[in-house]
Amino acid sequence: MNASAPTLEDKYVLERGRVYLTGVQALVRLALLQAGRDRAAGLNTAGFVSGYRGSPLGALDRALVEAAPHLAARDVRFQPGVNEELAATAVWGTQQLHLFPQPHRDGVFAMWYGKGPGVDRCGDVFKHANYAGAARHARQDSRHLDPGRQELLGAARTGDRQHQPVDLGAVPVPRLRRVAALERGRR
Repeated sequence: MNASAPTLEDKYVLERGRVYLTGVQALVRLALLQAGRDRAAGLNTAGFVSGYRGSPLGALDRALVEAAPHLAARDVRFQPGVNEELAATAVWGTQQLHLFPQPHRDGVFAMWYGKGPGVDRCGDVFKHANYAGAARHARQDSRHLDPGRQELLGAARTGDRQHQPVDLGAVPVPRLRRVAALERGRR
């Protein structure tokens, strides 16, 4: 086996070149890449991921646990939420560094994930978090698309009796672009 043969760890350790990963592994890698970008920019940031394990993105928590050594090396913490509301509130809390007189970090980038009904219940948290804004070094203007926090929604299949549809238009968060499930397959 030569040194350039792909390994299962490549998805989290390679900084250049092609990696093979699943969608949820790509979300884990997103946190690792943001940590690397911040370090390269000379920033002392940390990362935080929380969400509800019952989400259709539930495999994300498993991927985060499996990647724990890689996340810890980049100061990214995964804290599963008891429910969507507590997870969203924890993510909102990471954006309040400015409330401390001498924070130990330049900023915290954060990611939340949940399911449709949880998105509905988190509307108040999203509204207030969006109004309060992101922490320093979490720019959200047209030149820098590094949001301090990202909300990810895993929607169940249409017609699934256990899940109700969610109206994303009613969720008070900024959007870069909505992508319908059918549209994803055309790219």
